[in-house]
Amino acid sequence: MWFKLSQLILRNRVLIIILLSVLTLVFGYYALTSLKTDNKYGNTLPRESPAQEDYAKLTEMFGEEGGTLVIAIKTDSLYTESNFLQWKKLGDSIANIPGVKSVFSEADLFNIINNTRDRRFEMEPIFSDETFQEKSIDEIREEVRRVPLYHNLLYNDSTHVSLMMINIDEAYLSDQKKQAVVFDIEGLAESYEKTFGKMHFAGLPHIRVILGKRVVNEMFIFIGIAILVTSILLYIFYRSWRIVMICNLVVFTAVIWSLGSIGMMGFKLSILMALIPPLMIVIGIPDCIYLLNNFHQEIRDHGNKIKALSRVIQKIGNATFMTNLTTAIGFSTFIFTNSDKLLEFGLSASLNIMMVFALSITIIPIVFSYQSQPKDRHLKHLEQKFSTFIVDKLVYYTTNRRTRIYWITAILVGLGIWGGSLMKATGNLTSDLPESDPILKDINFIQDNFRGVIPFEVLVNYKSDARKFDQTLLRKMEAVQNGIEEDTVFSKSLSIVSFMKLLNMAYYGNNPDMYKLIERKDMLRLKDYVQNFQEDVSKKQRLADYQNSLKEGDTQFADSILLNFPKIALRLIEQPNWLIEDSLLNNELFNQDSLQASSYQIFQKQVSEYLEQGNAPRAVLLASEQLYPASTNGLSIKELVDTTNTTYRIRLQIRDLGKSEMEAIIARVSHLLDSVLNPTYPQAMEFYTNYEKGDKSYIDSIFALSNAYWNNTASNIAGGDADLIYQFDMDPALLASYYDKPEMAQALRDGIEHEKLDYIITGTSVIVAEGTSYLIYNMFTSIIMAVIVISILMALLFGSLKMVLISMAPNLIPLIMTAGIMGFFAVPIKPSTLLVFSIALGITVDDTIHFLTKYRHELMHRSYNQKACIIYALRETGISMLYTSVVLFAGFSMFVFSQFGGTKALGLLISLTLLVAMLTNLILVPSFLLTIDKRITRKALRDPLFNVYDEEVDIELTELEIDPDTRIAPDSEVNPDDE
Repeated sequence: MWFKLSQLILRNRVLIIILLSVLTLVFGYYALTSLKTDNKYGNTLPRESPAQEDYAKLTEMFGEEGGTLVIAIKTDSLYTESNFLQWKKLGDSIANIPGVKSVFSEADLFNIINNTRDRRFEMEPIFSDETFQEKSIDEIREEVRRVPLYHNLLYNDSTHVSLMMINIDEAYLSDQKKQAVVFDIEGLAESYEKTFGKMHFAGLPHIRVILGKRVVNEMFIFIGIAILVTSILLYIFYRSWRIVMICNLVVFTAVIWSLGSIGMMGFKLSILMALIPPLMIVIGIPDCIYLLNNFHQEIRDHGNKIKALSRVIQKIGNATFMTNLTTAIGFSTFIFTNSDKLLEFGLSASLNIMMVFALSITIIPIVFSYQSQPKDRHLKHLEQKFSTFIVDKLVYYTTNRRTRIYWITAILVGLGIWGGSLMKATGNLTSDLPESDPILKDINFIQDNFRGVIPFEVLVNYKSDARKFDQTLLRKMEAVQNGIEEDTVFSKSLSIVSFMKLLNMAYYGNNPDMYKLIERKDMLRLKDYVQNFQEDVSKKQRLADYQNSLKEGDTQFADSILLNFPKIALRLIEQPNWLIEDSLLNNELFNQDSLQASSYQIFQKQVSEYLEQGNAPRAVLLASEQLYPASTNGLSIKELVDTTNTTYRIRLQIRDLGKSEMEAIIARVSHLLDSVLNPTYPQAMEFYTNYEKGDKSYIDSIFALSNAYWNNTASNIAGGDADLIYQFDMDPALLASYYDKPEMAQALRDGIEHEKLDYIITGTSVIVAEGTSYLIYNMFTSIIMAVIVISILMALLFGSLKMVLISMAPNLIPLIMTAGIMGFFAVPIKPSTLLVFSIALGITVDDTIHFLTKYRHELMHRSYNQKACIIYALRETGISMLYTSVVLFAGFSMFVFSQFGGTKALGLLISLTLLVAMLTNLILVPSFLLTIDKRITRKALRDPLFNVYDEEVDIELTELEIDPDTRIAPDSEVNPDDE
């Protein structure tokens, strides 16, 4: 097979070059046009996991929860006229940026006014007069502080910190071209630092966009560093710039293919995916080294270039194929984690590793077939004193000091196991950021002043629309909110309770003492208020949509604004000759049905005439923003209640905590929810179990827990029969006559379950914590799977269990020692550090395969002189193993310069693992082979289940039918190497 492949490659060089060039152009096209950045940071859960499904329910009902960008300032002089105007000006300027849905700060707040005549609430901006004639700055501050809702939500008086919350459209955050809106906002805010001091930024939009940009920047930086480092090492090894350029041609093509394949498959660049292009350089160079070293050894042995190239493809090509396959297996195990991001990473990495093999096995022989015969100075690296000295020492220790080697190995393995037992798991949204990172500093600043910063959500299903404003249920929700906020890791929360308290306060003339739940006696009177208020908010949300479209240049929406919002038209059109009743103005929207036909036609005509002015759309936008501030669009019951799914929402933020801390928090919140929402449910189910066993007296015990259980059961038995329900109401004892009937069991069970309030705890903070737990479990599974798959491959190669152990043990020992280092140096287990083990295992096995295949080849040609074969194999492959290990160590070490702690730890730990693996492969594998019984070795290597080498076919140049068009000129016709 491999001989035929060598003929195919060397006989069709031009065709292969054209094919590779076309493929490179195709992949380059996809890299330039289809490559996108994934800024959904932290979510690594599979779609079908319970936590991901809960999060999907949240987004389905209430939309994306991570669209709020937070700007924080620390100043004790905000409430001066000049500074407050500047804060307002900043908010207004940000609100005019396309993609910004609303801005919420102390300069944008409003009062809710009780319009007793129309039985409706109206929202009135607290600050609208920039001359401060209507209200002084002190009066404005007093009004803001009078509303308890805003305290510790928008400001912290004790630390003089104020927030501005900017709600950004998710469509902009998800679009790579539009997400620059975040940079525009932050750049604009920073221009006000002379007034307010340091601007602090937080919120998921900030984290997502900033880290997404870093990912791309780091990828190109690492590609450059990888090429530079490997180029320097290659020149040190070979002292030939020509070889450096040829190897770079291979890996640079591999980089283009990797970026193109990512774009072609529709994957996005995440922190993990961005590692693939530089990894192709790090992994591709060792392939080139093995091919080059064998080519030079063949040239040294017989001096026939074409014969040497053919033998390289035969002897090293198949071994390199197997090493790339094992490396790909190490990456491909991520596919079985069921995490979309890891699946994409594993699939893309493993595919590109095999493409690197295809590039190296074709480009290296083809390019060298066109080159002149290597000179003696090109072969000197095979006899470098330093390399040969190391190899000689390895031969000495493996042949004479094996007992000492085994003792040292046993001690190191013991220490590794001990250290591994000390490892601890973590993983939070910013766990990969160093403490000095500006993002983390700003997050900590806001956490210190407002406690939480990462979204944490609680959804409660109240099951029946009749319960939506139930006083008892609202009291329970209030108790849940208060209980959660007692924990200092949580920020202030918002829910239907907050909304109802604010409306109750407005109903009583904005008296702060009335910021509490509406009393039962007021519920009926406030019902119309609440309904009308929500209708008004919906209308103003419609206006906000018109405003956003107008900002983006669609001027036809100026017409929509004026025709639908007469207050704006009245402000802009001088001396209108159409008449609108005050009541119509209060209704905000009107149409031709609201006016006489003649009046409406006049109104339309005047609007059309006004809009013919060149600056009219801009004036319409400004007037609409003054009369209907964007901040008034945010207060909507729809943000807190989904009536379709009968679900309450509690919105709050939590500190950015690690996995174990989050698990404890979730358990505490779950216990609180169970104890407050369903205090009698566990006891009711216990009684119900006893009832199912035959003791009917427990039915009355269930009804004694809550009258609701009796009502629900009676209603279920009645099945909509109004007369029977009436009979139950008139004679409660009548229900006892059904205790023995078959339908009682189901009616009672449904009655208990209906009273139970189901809840979901979700949010980005929960997704990150659950994702870490999921990945830790699945990554250990993937490591075990990688060991099994590679062991099976080794069994196919060598056909012996002992040989599998010999080949796998030296590659598992480095992993154990790496685990020990992580434990002793408190490097936590998290998704980024767990990647080390699967990746390193796939790479470290490469050296074992190269050594053992060379050893078996020698056994076949040296009459099974075991010791001589081991020494010869060690001398011939040792230099390549040293070269490749140095390249891999240096290549992965470059990741320590990353701004992401996970990437930094990944690079450092893999580098250390590969360094240890080099020593174990160069020392332990030969030692094991020398120690085990010769007959076992011979039997295992004589009849493998799968041949990694074909029987060598010795060929001469004349046997290769090379195209005349690709004829290689005799050495005499080739210009001397000018190196």
